[in-house]
Order: sequence, then structure tokens, then C-alpha cells
Amino acid sequence: MSTIEKIAGQTRTKFGSTASRRLRAEGRVPAILYGHKEEPQALSLQADEAEEMARTVTRVLDLDLDGNLQKVLVKKVQWDTFSRDIIHVDLMRVDANERIHAQVPVVTRGSSPGVAAGGVLDQHLHSLDVECLAVEMPDHIVVKIGALQMGDVVHVKEITDLPRGVTILTQEDLVVFQVLDPDKVQMAGEPEGEEASPSEPEIVGEGANDSEDGDS
Repeated sequence: MSTIEKIAGQTRTKFGSTASRRLRAEGRVPAILYGHKEEPQALSLQADEAEEMARTVTRVLDLDLDGNLQKVLVKKVQWDTFSRDIIHVDLMRVDANERIHAQVPVVTRGSSPGVAAGGVLDQHLHSLDVECLAVEMPDHIVVKIGALQMGDVVHVKEITDLPRGVTILTQEDLVVFQVLDPDKVQMAGEPEGEEASPSEPEIVGEGANDSEDGDS
């Protein structure tokens, strides 16, 4: 679970690549705060705090922006090419008592007998669209694969062991995992009429001004 519950921010008024480089040289990273029908607000975060927030998969936390405390959802973290440094963070204002939509990563628990027998665990969806109270947003959704044999499939509707108050909104008949027999896949090739792997659902809710990227 997340270990960071609060992060401090400072309002910023200078933009562009030069200003962003200067921020990073000072040990800070640019960020944007939006949501609740308020104007987007540019700010900066301490780089080490932002990295701790990102690496512990913090979802909802308190933002102290120039002394004003507010609840925010970590919507997007942009890393550099080598995933070493954060170049930009998107934060969305939330109310602790409101239900929000967001995408949450899927992780596995257990070892599949089918994989142990030589099968390949094929993951179709890496995240799920969920709805819950802002303060109950999970870091991830766990899918138990300890009973999966060769050829078994896990659909979204079969994921029932969910954190309290969380509802999955992703289409229930989509495949999340399946254990493939590599020999049969190689022999069969691509069967006629095979469905393409479903794309990941987009985040539902208020969107940030995408024009503000890592160089803003």
C-alpha cells in the first residue's frame, strides 16, 4: 500500500522548456492541478517527494499548495525515456465523499499450474476502469491465478474479490488473463475470425489540458 499521504506544492508562473529545466535543476518537477470546474493551476513538486509518491503507487493524497490543503488524485506521472526522472505530474482535485472513475493496474497473485506445465500467461488487460470513493481508490486490483490450468481464461466478470466499495466498470466479457498452450498456438497460427486483444479502457472523468506536457 501507499506510504505517502501528503505532498507540498508551490505555484509556478514561468513555463516552457527553459523554465522546466531550471525547475529540475533545483530539484523540483512541474505539475498541473485541475478538476471540480476550477481553472487548471500550474505548480511544482519536490522531486524526491514526487518520486516517492509515484513509486509507491499513491492514488489519493493531500496536497498542500502554498498553505491551502486539498485532496487530490494522482492522475498521470510522466517519466523520462529511461524511467529515471519524473518530467511532469497531473493531479486532479477530488472530494473525499465523491465517487470517482479511474484506471487501476491489475496484478497477479499465486502461481498458475498451467504456466508451471509450460503454458504462457497472456495478459490482455493491464488495468481496469473502476468507480469508488476517492479515499477508497485502490493501488491495484489483485487477480488470483493459482487455479489456472492450461487453456483457462479469466474474464472481467470473474474478478469478484475487490476492495471495499470498488465497482469495476470495464466491459465484463473482456478477457484479462488466459493460459495459452504454446504448441497449439504455433500450430494454429491466427485462426480466422480471431478477435483482436481489447484495448485498455480510457480514464473516465474530467481531463486535464493535454497541451501541458513535460516541457510546460
